[in-house]
Amino acid sequence: MRSKLDILKISLLALAMGVSPMANAYMTAHGASVAGSGYVDSGPGVGLSAGSGAASQDSSSYPEVPGASIDAYAYMSTGGTAQGAMTIDGTVPEGCIDSVLMDVEDPIVQNEEVYTYDIMVEDINALSKAYSKRLKVRTIGKSADGRDLYELIIGNEGAATHVLIDAAIHGREYITSNLCMRQVEYLLHFYDEGSYAGKPLKTWFDNVCLHVVPMVDPDGVSISQFGLSGIRSSELQATIQKAYQDDTAQGYTSYDLDTYLSRWKANARGVNLNQNFDAMFDQAPGTSTLPSAEDYRGAYAASEPETKALTELYDSRVWRAVVNYHAQGRIIYWDIENNKMREHSRDLSNNLMLLTGYQKAIAGGGGGFKEYVQLCSRPAASVTIEVGLGTCPLPGSQMESIWAQNKFVPLMTMKWAYDKFVVNNDR
Repeated sequence: MRSKLDILKISLLALAMGVSPMANAYMTAHGASVAGSGYVDSGPGVGLSAGSGAASQDSSSYPEVPGASIDAYAYMSTGGTAQGAMTIDGTVPEGCIDSVLMDVEDPIVQNEEVYTYDIMVEDINALSKAYSKRLKVRTIGKSADGRDLYELIIGNEGAATHVLIDAAIHGREYITSNLCMRQVEYLLHFYDEGSYAGKPLKTWFDNVCLHVVPMVDPDGVSISQFGLSGIRSSELQATIQKAYQDDTAQGYTSYDLDTYLSRWKANARGVNLNQNFDAMFDQAPGTSTLPSAEDYRGAYAASEPETKALTELYDSRVWRAVVNYHAQGRIIYWDIENNKMREHSRDLSNNLMLLTGYQKAIAGGGGGFKEYVQLCSRPAASVTIEVGLGTCPLPGSQMESIWAQNKFVPLMTMKWAYDKFVVNNDR
């Protein structure tokens, strides 16, 4: 156990890097500590019978609670801990205390001012070669402009607990791809010798499988970075040019073309992918009826190849937690109307709030991937983490503070999911 002086020293170093002390030490807040848990304890998991390890999300055994999420009954015995006072472990899981000190020497994934699709592909290939026994790489589909959409997998695919992290569903938010690729390399680098919360990383990955989709919208990223030249299809280039004309005519933008394209949020077909999912699609906030840099939800739900690819990946198995990376604001969104996994999403967001130092919030509207995860027939706990401050695309100079705040998000989420859905059901 580290001394209080050690923790204070590291906390001061973290502050110097722009990180809340909470990001490196789980501070006791609003209640008594839960000995040895390492996470906010808001009740048992839902859907697994004791010791079964089954991959099902069956809520049929729970009484209906009018107006409540399907997981509400699982929290009744906790006295509403998730909604009121939080209790967290006052100790620092092994590894967290060194979060601004332990990093990969000579990393493959570098902090880039502009993290492009091509750089990402090079990094994926290099990581796959360097860690061939630890990393599985799959393609889950292609973008509208023909780019492969990658899924990176670390851990035991036969495990009962699966966690999904996705990033850059909006073109101009490509700094999140750089972050996720750094997270992947960090886990691979310390796979054999690292530990978290008192357990070797190898043990965690025996019990939990992590899936990462680091760039959901590679075409939108390329438009934001390179303008029209970032798109290979002349037909799609024409769609983008017309979107600029229509957005200008309808008063959606007053930017010149270059600035307009640098702030491009949609895919190459002018559809905001995070408004295109089949989840409250009619309430998606996009107001344009035509392809746009950010305000068009699409002609119908899941009309886009990128949306379909992510939906099919999600529908392919039962997930326990999904983290969606966006930029900007240092905010964690966790809820939506009729959220079927409200208590678990709240609980996960409480933990990630304490880890990152970010604030929690509730977003309105529909059509997003988080909403799909929380409303579909096999829902999971899900949050959206908005990293960084300012206007997107965020400068690469923010990467170090974003990294320090988010380095342990994958491990914290894995631990949370395993503890909720396996440990609590084995007691």
